[in-house]
Amino acid sequence: MITYLQHLACWDWLALTTVCLVIEVFGTGGYLLWVGLSAVTLGALTFLIPDLPWALQVLLFLIAAMLSTLLWWRHQQSARRSH
Repeated sequence: MITYLQHLACWDWLALTTVCLVIEVFGTGGYLLWVGLSAVTLGALTFLIPDLPWALQVLLFLIAAMLSTLLWWRHQQSARRSH
């Protein structure tokens, strides 16, 4: 597993994006959309900086996914209050 993580490439992040978006099509929460967009962002970053260490890639992905999901949740909460 660690060997796989050490060789993460932009295609791995794009595959994760695809999986998240396919699952999101069958769900209604909207959360995996933002996780998928975080993964595509990391895919683009990894494409531009191929030597980015895997630990930093995973850390950036986790931060982006948590931040985007939290912002989506807060947006949903404020939309519910205004109705």
